[in-house]
Amino acid sequence: MIKFSPVVVLVLLGLHFCMGQGIPTHTIAGVLQDQTGAVIVGAEVVLLAPNGSNVGTTSTNKAGEFEFHAQRAGSYTLRAHQEGFKDATTTIKVVESAVINVRMVLAVSTLDEQVSVESQDAAPQVATEAAQNQDVNEVDRGELDRLPVFDQNYIATLSRFLDSDQTGTNGVSLIVNGVEANGPGMTSSAIKNVKINQNPYSALYAKPGRARIEIETAEGTPQFHGTINFLLRNSVFDARNAFALIKPSEQRNYLEGSLTGPLGHGKKNTFVLSLQQDYDNKEAIVAAVDATGPVNVNVPNPDHHFFGSGRVFHTPREGEQVYLSYSYERETIKNQGVGGTVLPEAGTNYLSFEHEINVGYNRVLSAHLLNQLHFLVGYNENPVNSISNTPGIDVSGEFRGGGAQATLRRTEGHFDGTDVMTYVRGKHEMKFGVDIPDISRRGFEDLRNAQGVYSFASLADYQSGHPYSYLLQTGNAHVTFLERVVSGFFEDNYRLSPNFAIIAGVRYYWQNYFHDVAHDVAPRVSFAYSPGEKRKTVIRGGVGMFYDRTGPRPISDLLHFDGNHLVRLIADYTTQPFSYPITPAEVAALPPGSEILDPRQKMPLTLQYSFGIERQITPKSTLAANYIGSQSSNVFRSIDANAPVAPSLNRPNPNFGQIREVQSDGYQKSNSFELAFRGKPTKYFSGQARYALAKTYNNTAGVTYFPAYSYAPQNDWSRSDNDRRHKFDLLGTFEAENRFTFGVALAAYSGKPVNVTTGNDENGDGYALDRPPGTPRNSMHGPGYLQLDLNLGHEFKLGRGKKENKRLALTLNSFNVLNHRNDLTYIGVISSSFFGQARQANPPRQMQLNMEFKF
Repeated sequence: MIKFSPVVVLVLLGLHFCMGQGIPTHTIAGVLQDQTGAVIVGAEVVLLAPNGSNVGTTSTNKAGEFEFHAQRAGSYTLRAHQEGFKDATTTIKVVESAVINVRMVLAVSTLDEQVSVESQDAAPQVATEAAQNQDVNEVDRGELDRLPVFDQNYIATLSRFLDSDQTGTNGVSLIVNGVEANGPGMTSSAIKNVKINQNPYSALYAKPGRARIEIETAEGTPQFHGTINFLLRNSVFDARNAFALIKPSEQRNYLEGSLTGPLGHGKKNTFVLSLQQDYDNKEAIVAAVDATGPVNVNVPNPDHHFFGSGRVFHTPREGEQVYLSYSYERETIKNQGVGGTVLPEAGTNYLSFEHEINVGYNRVLSAHLLNQLHFLVGYNENPVNSISNTPGIDVSGEFRGGGAQATLRRTEGHFDGTDVMTYVRGKHEMKFGVDIPDISRRGFEDLRNAQGVYSFASLADYQSGHPYSYLLQTGNAHVTFLERVVSGFFEDNYRLSPNFAIIAGVRYYWQNYFHDVAHDVAPRVSFAYSPGEKRKTVIRGGVGMFYDRTGPRPISDLLHFDGNHLVRLIADYTTQPFSYPITPAEVAALPPGSEILDPRQKMPLTLQYSFGIERQITPKSTLAANYIGSQSSNVFRSIDANAPVAPSLNRPNPNFGQIREVQSDGYQKSNSFELAFRGKPTKYFSGQARYALAKTYNNTAGVTYFPAYSYAPQNDWSRSDNDRRHKFDLLGTFEAENRFTFGVALAAYSGKPVNVTTGNDENGDGYALDRPPGTPRNSMHGPGYLQLDLNLGHEFKLGRGKKENKRLALTLNSFNVLNHRNDLTYIGVISSSFFGQARQANPPRQMQLNMEFKF
């Protein structure tokens, strides 16, 4: 659903004195009607004091009436809201011994409204709306400009609030203007706001709140407005990387901008144009050891990116809008994957480009009915080429050399579409429609491991030429397939009383690969209840079912290794004396491997439930405490269905090698307690913070995960790979009366776990996943994470009179101000000389200069 900003409309205000028996003094009463004179039932009416604080909230009854009692004399503001209508506000004056009667009229909401950017003083308010949870994380355009955002990547900045264990097989879901998309479709200056965890149990979307990012983009305006951003970063001003002997020579130049305005004469046609050119000339740091000794070098790792898009809006009449957009994106990365223990020759070169066309049609069909249609068509290619075509060399925990053996070429032509109907009547706001998140024709040319990969348990084994396995992939590398995913949904937002609201919905899933025999139907329900008359406290809860989606890679693997295309060959040096290098005759005698889907397969299902309390602690800030639990069943994993059996280590079927079977027998359980703050507690500071105490256990890390021993996958039950017991995040901005702005972003996390392995293939399945006896999975504690980023800026107003809207903003950003060494995950291979150590670290302190011109 595409969101649209409500606008203040003309209200008809009648004031007269009335002294009636049984009516108390200082009473505000009124009726809410639409433009036809019909009363509006179940609308929210808020009474605001002169300082903006929420005095009371109520809902109109069956007669469209509302009432507030026992108010002190003075000036107040009434604000009325109902979905499908424009918001209305009016100011009233309450005098002694008087009853104020108000008649307010709401106009039907149209979609040709001028975009209005949220005020910096917009304050979060607890509300008895099931969708208005206060543990949402949201930043608007103004906050995006004042926060320290690395490389203008606002998605990465907000991603800290996601839950990695809830994203599923297909990754994070990106929702743009209410519709699932591959990308935002606009550059950073054309983004209005970004949200995470808004209405977590909505039936409109496939994933729960902390597994999706919602973005609202700018629309066309009847006047010309624009933004030009320039970003510069140079390593001369940065600290040295912890693993670099010589300070890397890096520089980033980033130019981005957007322009919106009228197209021709009149106000019916408008446009938005956005462009971005990005040159990130960075270096990767290699800190490994090979047969010649320590290897510590800086390797150029340039990333060049271009994006351009244009969108045209046409408003033929009141309540109707059509838009059409085109975008093109291209990115190249050299020496991708190099760094840590990966040597320069084991990198890849990456290229990606995409064309996309978006079409939308929105129409208010009546005072009660709104239809929103959106679809897109696109085409992209993503070739990845190994720098070297020599066989790969993998020495456990020491280095990865030779060729990357990662050449893969992917093409895709795709269609996405959504049609949402919104019907408002009385106390009900119903949404229903069809969501087609993916209909794609995909082509995969999988040339990975085409020259083979030799794996060694230790550096000594490598030096003596004794690998434990050799993996080779051969055959027809090309497959094409049509993937289809279809969903339907229904949701009813029902206000039972002024202080109690509930949302009940259901979502239907279907896809042509990996689908269940029984159709996947996911019901969801959430509620909000506010006790007391002041309604400064809201009790909120919900429960919902969410089905996973596989994405294209598992489908590609099943089709590739079906016995007619590719064959995976594994030479197990543990059980047989193969030559090194292996001979063609020995390769020809290897039994072929294959890939199959468990006939009992079901789609992974997550049951999430939560309960919490929200409190308005100041007129412009809220505090929320929530418990969130989830249980995921039928989670994907892989096993070797033909794994060697101890003690002989012979495969049960000697005519085949590894038979990878994709199962849905995994399980995951998560519990977390969260404290969330949002708002503006003082005149100068606004922000949001979240602390989470969480624990997540599972026995699989996804569809490509193999257990240490395929005949005992239950032994892998342990901490999730993403389990962090403690997480604290803060995003805040200070403003000193237009003199300067100051932004801060703080992240403090406990460490993720590390899996400890022997480095050798003890059970003869070709993979070094074996753990020491009695050692659980993910038994080592990994490094914690501490990152403090700051932003200092000042905005200069240019021109006078009508030209005052021209502004130049200069900001200086410092990332990882404390220069804390944030190591990446430790090496858990006990045969490695680096056991218990990190070989890579996140960037050290970096400086970034931003210049932004607005008009």
